[in-house]
Amino acid sequence: MLEMKPLEDAAQVLKWFQEEKIPFREGCGAFAISERGSLLGFCLFLMGKTIRILAVRCQEPALLDGLLRAALNHGSLSQAVEADFSAVTGPMREELGRLGYLKKDPLPIEWFFAACKPCKGMI
Repeated sequence: MLEMKPLEDAAQVLKWFQEEKIPFREGCGAFAISERGSLLGFCLFLMGKTIRILAVRCQEPALLDGLLRAALNHGSLSQAVEADFSAVTGPMREELGRLGYLKKDPLPIEWFFAACKPCKGMI
């Protein structure tokens, strides 16, 4: 069974931030996707009025989309109104564009969920 949730293991979150060479500070966190205890991907973020996505690692496009949607929903529930993906670079940024996450900059979370419910042809 797939499990997507904010990671509460502070040592693991800090390890990922260090591996990605991203400074950790208050408001930083991680969202993870796993299956039967095996990590499939993670998303590092900085929470505020804008949830700033700092790094994303996930090889499977459908799982990547689910991971990002869960992270954006988490941000929305934490009072974030928009998402900023400007820190994501390289092939992962290209994948975010293909999945529709770069349609607006910053991305209004409410608009994204309303406009992209069916997401036909996005994956």
